[in-house]
Amino acid sequence: MDEEPSQEVRRSRGKRLVLPSILLVLVGVVALLWASRMRIAQDFLDRELARRGVQASYDVERIEFGRQRLANLIIGDPRNPDLTARTVEIRLSWGFRRPRVSMITARGVRLRGRVIDGRVSFGEVDKLLPPPSGAPFRFPAQAVDVADASLRLDTPWGRIGIGMEGKGNLADGFRGKVATASQRLSIGTCRLSALSSSWQVAIDDAKPRFAGPVRAASLGCGDLLLDRPTLAIDASLAEALDAWRGKAEITAGGARLGADALGTLAGNFGFNGNAEATRGEIALAAQSARVGQVASGRARVDGFYSLSPKTGQASLKANVGARGITAGPVVEGAAGALASLGGSPVESVGEALAAALRRAGQSFDAAGAVRIVGGNGGGGIRIDRLVASSRSGARLTLKGGQGVTYAWPTGLSRIDGDLALSGGGFPTANFTLRQPELGGPISGEGRIAAMQAEGSRLALGPVRFTAAPGETTRVETVATIDGAFGGGSVSGLVLPIAARFDGSGGFVVGEGCTAVRFRALTTGTLRLAPAALPLCATGRALVWKVPGGAVAGGAAIRAPRLTGHLGTSPIAIAARRLDFGWERRGFNASSLSVRLGQADAVNQLDAASFTGTIDGRGLNGRYQGLSAKLAAVPLLLDDGSGRWSLVGSDLKMDGRIRVSDTVDPARFYPLVAPQFRLALSDGKIAAAGRLDDPETGTHILETRIAHDLATGRGRATLDVPGIVFDESYQPEQLTRLTTGVVALVRGVLRGEGEIAWDEKGTTSSGAFGTDDMDFAAAFGPVEGVRTMVHFTDLLGLVSAPSQIAEADLVRAGIDVFDGRVRYQLLPDLRVKVESGKWPYAGGELDLDETILDFAKPSTKALTFRVTGLDAARFIAQMEFSNLSATGTFDGIIPMLFDERGGRIVGGHLVAREDGGTLSYVGELTDKDLGAYGKLAFDALKSMRYSKLAINLDGALDGEFVAGIELDGIARNPALTAAPSGGISGLVVGRALSQLAKIPFEFNIAVRGPFRALLATARSFEDPSNLIQSVLPEKLREPPAIPTADPAAPAPAPAEPPKRPPTPAAALPAQAPSPVQPNESESVR
Repeated sequence: MDEEPSQEVRRSRGKRLVLPSILLVLVGVVALLWASRMRIAQDFLDRELARRGVQASYDVERIEFGRQRLANLIIGDPRNPDLTARTVEIRLSWGFRRPRVSMITARGVRLRGRVIDGRVSFGEVDKLLPPPSGAPFRFPAQAVDVADASLRLDTPWGRIGIGMEGKGNLADGFRGKVATASQRLSIGTCRLSALSSSWQVAIDDAKPRFAGPVRAASLGCGDLLLDRPTLAIDASLAEALDAWRGKAEITAGGARLGADALGTLAGNFGFNGNAEATRGEIALAAQSARVGQVASGRARVDGFYSLSPKTGQASLKANVGARGITAGPVVEGAAGALASLGGSPVESVGEALAAALRRAGQSFDAAGAVRIVGGNGGGGIRIDRLVASSRSGARLTLKGGQGVTYAWPTGLSRIDGDLALSGGGFPTANFTLRQPELGGPISGEGRIAAMQAEGSRLALGPVRFTAAPGETTRVETVATIDGAFGGGSVSGLVLPIAARFDGSGGFVVGEGCTAVRFRALTTGTLRLAPAALPLCATGRALVWKVPGGAVAGGAAIRAPRLTGHLGTSPIAIAARRLDFGWERRGFNASSLSVRLGQADAVNQLDAASFTGTIDGRGLNGRYQGLSAKLAAVPLLLDDGSGRWSLVGSDLKMDGRIRVSDTVDPARFYPLVAPQFRLALSDGKIAAAGRLDDPETGTHILETRIAHDLATGRGRATLDVPGIVFDESYQPEQLTRLTTGVVALVRGVLRGEGEIAWDEKGTTSSGAFGTDDMDFAAAFGPVEGVRTMVHFTDLLGLVSAPSQIAEADLVRAGIDVFDGRVRYQLLPDLRVKVESGKWPYAGGELDLDETILDFAKPSTKALTFRVTGLDAARFIAQMEFSNLSATGTFDGIIPMLFDERGGRIVGGHLVAREDGGTLSYVGELTDKDLGAYGKLAFDALKSMRYSKLAINLDGALDGEFVAGIELDGIARNPALTAAPSGGISGLVVGRALSQLAKIPFEFNIAVRGPFRALLATARSFEDPSNLIQSVLPEKLREPPAIPTADPAAPAPAPAEPPKRPPTPAAALPAQAPSPVQPNESESVR
């Protein structure tokens, strides 16, 4: 509306003064426009912003020819603007056709951007940007001058601040600076903190160049963490920004990946490429590295890389290396396993290999050639060459073939090359591995030189192996071993090895049966001869394991047979079967048999079952049916059961065992040791235990045994603290030797003995005895026996000469007191009685020297000599109250004992020449005697004899004959007294006076049981029967025959007095015969 009046004025004036008017109008118009320029420009900008829908505000600060300046520019919501600028100045330059912008100057620019769905948006500013043209990007030929400008870019990963300043033509000659900063950025699993950068920017010939560092406090991606990474970039871009080239230097304070770490990093890489691919060299080094338990000094990577963003391919071909690598903790596991072979024949080899491994792991350098390719979700790594050299001299190389390859994500691998190990204490080893393709079958063969160390030797035959994907790896070889183990050694031990590995942690070693053999084996003083043992798997294999499971397996040796020497003695070891098991870590030997010694002196050890397990301390187990016998000792240990343990080379056994005599017939019955202990250490056996009666539990003795396997020497001590014999336990329960010899023993037996053996033979000694013992012998009870037997051969029951036995009382029909016998025990169960002596009835009873054989049924002769027996004291001792006598007797009583009993043969007692007297002073019942009987009886009332002899023959417990010869003259006054009354008295008187002068000669034979005869002697209180039988026939009158009950029992013999409790009281009573003599001889 302002234009129409102006046009009217110009027209009117133009009519008058055209030119001046035009000039004036132009001037006016120009003046008007100049005066209205700011409003006109603002209107134009407002319309343009409105047309584009941009919310903005600004101040037009100046509009001049060639220069326009806006201030306080705000685009977007004033409360949260997308762009603000303190001032924006545009300079124009005029050309022939139209003006152009020669310079844009901006100050205090603040731009806010956002990344949304992968696109950058600047809010309202986006409406002012030209639409994409599809043409390649080019920097405009526009001069700019920017300062105090920044961009805040909000992204899904975090906020980024970018500051910039610069001046110059964006197409050529621009120089500036760009800085970025961010407190924290998170992209996926990566975290970048305290990011900052500062770049120098230059654009020449439309090609920008950036140079400057990018820094961060840390960069973490998953478990990867870089400390203080810095990237110094010097890069040039192509005009269209579609190609680049340059270099970069990278440093970092360190890097960590989980527990793995790199020390200070430094390196550089170059790049040259475009959107299709980028290639370059890379050199990266770390001052130190730690991967797992492997650490190193400087580690490096030098090579070439290639990246193709378009195809997603990447590759690296580089040489890698590290110096001063230490792998102590890693190799320690293997070294520990090798060193744990302690106690085995390859202990020294294992220790040498362990030492070599430890030395090699202390410090070594490694270098190799690596190729890595990847992309499109897959890739692989290949090691073409590897050399590891240790300061110890060890060297490991991998070369030839296609190297070692691993592909992902298939997980397939390939190994194709030659592996060699040498030096540093390792045996020279070469392996050839062939695998035509990834995941394909693999085969190979290894040759390892024999290993020797301190007398141990391990030689492996060719190690052959095959493997296929999805199948097992098979390894076969033969090991030959020489070396020492736990106090022994083995030479020429050949172990065939066949194993399968499934690649998932499972394996199988030793299927079926294999022959294990050795040339020689020694342990302690045991030396085994060459042997071959069939070792068979009892289950799936000797040793096997399923993935994720435990090690299992078992083996059996059927009928193992071993021979050799223990010390200088031959030994043979056999068993029906020997089983081993991994699950229970134990073994079981059935029907174990050990024979030691020459054919004429074999020591024996047998066990029905011998089981054991392995634990952290050693071996332990149980045994059943154990029996043992030392050839030098006639004792058998059997029926043993208990526990055993083996710690190192120390064997201990503890259990129950039975002890028997091997002499036939046995000298004692089996005894039991409820807790028998045995220990074997350093080739020496020590055993101890107590022996009891198995039925009554009576304690018999304590024993201790010591034996040296190296020398074959040993000793056993026997301690008998005191065997109590009473009603509950008798010697016949301990030994057969006392059967028929003694019975009903009461007392205590004690003593000590020792058995010793060596290469010369066996000796034994001891002393056993009693202080007070009662017993019943075949000849009668014995009381108060005291003796101590000193054995020079305890096993043979042989004593030293002149052993002494004393007895308080012996009742062999007659009582003898305070006896003393001197004796000696001889070999073969014989007893030499050197002498015996008893005081008896004022005289002495002596036993002649004799030898008694108890080894077999035989007749044993004992000859007793009677010297100076006083008849009066004898009668008083025998308590014959109605009989008195004087005189001194001598004689001999030979006695024989056999299985039928005892008897006297040719016994003879004779009164000395001076004779003596004999008188019967008891009452007489003259019934049945008659006149002549009364006459003979009266003669016995007082008789002086000149001869009295007694002959004894017969069994002590059977038919016995005693012959009595008596010559004498009666001294009874009744025979000479004048009878009263008449002629008859006169006749009788004369006859009696004649009879008083008649000498009497008695020859009496008495038959009957011996012990009954003693009762007969006491029956002199009424000796009518005896008198009747010895009268001369002319003087004998027929006696009246008394009536008697034939069924009446015969009178019992008088028993010896008892001393409660006296064992003899239990002796079976003898059935006596009637005392009546069966025949008599006539008086001469």
